[in-house]
Amino acid sequence: MNQKVLVFEPTKCVGCKICETWCSITHYNVNNPAKTCIKVIRDHENLIDHGIICHQCVDAPCIKSCKFDALYKDKRTGAVLVDREKCNGCRKCIRACPYGAPSMHPEEKLVLICDLCNGVPQCVANCPEQAIQYLERHKSERLYRSKIAENAGRGGNRHD
Repeated sequence: MNQKVLVFEPTKCVGCKICETWCSITHYNVNNPAKTCIKVIRDHENLIDHGIICHQCVDAPCIKSCKFDALYKDKRTGAVLVDREKCNGCRKCIRACPYGAPSMHPEEKLVLICDLCNGVPQCVANCPEQAIQYLERHKSERLYRSKIAENAGRGGNRHD
């Protein structure tokens, strides 16, 4: 199975944060933005919303930074998973992530990292604007490159 990753398209996002709601409900049975693995951040200067998501990095700096072997990759989905028994909330993985994706659980000493909902990401399934997609890694990289080239052709420097 080719590994799939989440792809967020800011130009499609309307800032509804339904993705955040579905994430926290799916994993914790509560609508709580502090208990979600996806964050939608409004860039007021450029009038666009950005999704802070786990990119499921091939080299996984979060996993490499963990001194407690609390993070590992799911063999089937390729998602970074957290061993709740081993994670002590040291935050090294949070500092190691180049995308700012991991966060701390608001009540437990536990890091929150997207587990791709066991291969059926609810943020993707429930996004009314299809701003989040679940694509094979090679297709996602092609999409990002084409968006960067498209933006450069317009004379912009934003990465939509």
